[in-house]
Amino acid sequence: MTEKNVRTAKTLSIEEWLDGAPIPWPGIAEPGEGEPFTACYAVELKSLLLTKDDKPYLRLRLTDASGTIEARIWDDADQIDTWIDEGAYVGVRGRINSFRGQRQLRVDEIRPLEVGPGDLQHFLPTTPYDLEELEGRLDQIIDSVGDLHLRELLVRLVGRESETGRAFRRAPAAKRNHHAYIGGLLEHTLSMTELADLIARHYHEDVDRDLLIAGAILHDIGKIEEIELSGGFPYTDPGKLLGHILLGIELVRETAKEIEGLTEERLTLLLHLIASHQGKYEWQSPRIPHTLEALILHFVDDLDAKVNQVTRLIRSVETGWSPYAKNFGAEFLRHLEDREERELDDQPKWEEVSSERVNAERVVAEESSEEDEISKIFADQVSLFDD
Repeated sequence: MTEKNVRTAKTLSIEEWLDGAPIPWPGIAEPGEGEPFTACYAVELKSLLLTKDDKPYLRLRLTDASGTIEARIWDDADQIDTWIDEGAYVGVRGRINSFRGQRQLRVDEIRPLEVGPGDLQHFLPTTPYDLEELEGRLDQIIDSVGDLHLRELLVRLVGRESETGRAFRRAPAAKRNHHAYIGGLLEHTLSMTELADLIARHYHEDVDRDLLIAGAILHDIGKIEEIELSGGFPYTDPGKLLGHILLGIELVRETAKEIEGLTEERLTLLLHLIASHQGKYEWQSPRIPHTLEALILHFVDDLDAKVNQVTRLIRSVETGWSPYAKNFGAEFLRHLEDREERELDDQPKWEEVSSERVNAERVVAEESSEEDEISKIFADQVSLFDD
């Protein structure tokens, strides 16, 4: 790495850096040992360290949509350290070495990159579901809310045309543990809203379905300001200082001021769902549930987060036992061979839930076995809400 290259550190576009090479670039596992290649990465972690001879070097963890790799910069490390930040995007030329049996990238040249929203899918993991389908389902859920004031609030906050709605539809649901990928918040929200709707129809006489659905959609809205959409999904300063619950309450309350007819009493009930959805004070919940809708929301949220993590664990092996999961204190057995991933088309169709149906008589569950299914939600397990 030349002195000129280090000091200028000119920011380039992806196309300029790749100089005609195809996009996407080779995945992390593709280049052979010693083979030179050019790629683009997000910087997940960075440390400036010293060798045994007190020479500075940079240790990086780089990531793209294909995975994560450890990297080292041995030349001009102290200077390069001044313009590389965690969460930044960089173009890299280098080659793969093997160190203690692990693939490691030796960086020969590195540059800062300018990356637009349309390029993020090349750098960050993404929901396995089609984002357009997920967005369409969200629109249908919002349309199914019979309370016109709550529906307007949902449109303003997570609708296609709103700034917060566009952010919501791309955000991760967490930094690590569950749905930690682009579109993860949308996927998580849809999944738990479907569960919440099933429960609302089962306990139809005692549950305010519109309030519960609105709370399910908005319970994590603060994560669009808590978690940054960049490599490693780092927390923002407001995220670290306030957390997604307080950020979400503030965002909902401010938006609610624009909606004439939304009463303070109704808004307070909705804000309580956001404030209590983590369920326990020791899980950093400002409040515990004090309404039936808040209780349902908490357990549905916890259930969906846990199922997502366990599903990813068992899918990481073809058969047999998964890796040990610290959050659960257990391994999980994958006992189904040739397991097929569920298609979203198999899920309940939200277009069937019209606002007329919402305001009409609720469907009464016919099979007593449904109670056994729903009771599984109410299990007291280790929380995955906090990463």
